[in-house]
Amino acid sequence: MGEEFILNIIIRRIIQYLLLVVILLGGVYAVFRFQDAPQSHAGVGDIAPPFSSMDLEGKQVRLTDYKGKRVLINFWASWCNPCVNELPLLNEAYKLAGVDMLAVNVGEKSGAVQKFVERYELEFPIVMDSDLKIKQAYQVVGMPLTLLIDEEGTIIDRHEGELTEMEDILNLMNRIKQE
Repeated sequence: MGEEFILNIIIRRIIQYLLLVVILLGGVYAVFRFQDAPQSHAGVGDIAPPFSSMDLEGKQVRLTDYKGKRVLINFWASWCNPCVNELPLLNEAYKLAGVDMLAVNVGEKSGAVQKFVERYELEFPIVMDSDLKIKQAYQVVGMPLTLLIDEEGTIIDRHEGELTEMEDILNLMNRIKQE
């Protein structure tokens, strides 16, 4: 029984060391992986990362479709309470201001989004980001996120969080209103 006890202790030690080695290798891998990964910037003054995705009608929409125009991009989801509060205000401001706007739905199925759009009678174009690639390119951490992009494709404003006042929304839209 003494040999079996010692053998169990040795096996446990080996397993502990192997787990430690695996954890350390995982940490080293993560550090090098993120150091070498190209950083996608989506801050004020940066060029807006290009994207292409489907709208609710199944039509391909590209950011390059807006080249030479100023555009407001809003990232949202129907499960996001601040987004639900903000979208009807954005819709009314969109109708008043007459600006180009894209609302990027993050991670939902088109059926659920279509029901949401119909319920709130949203009139601006909705782009689907089901695979979260647009979200990743723009480094969206929280929603809603509203970006203003100028005619050169440069991000000129990045507003993180809910826009609660119509006046603030209209002021943002007036910054990109086509003349």
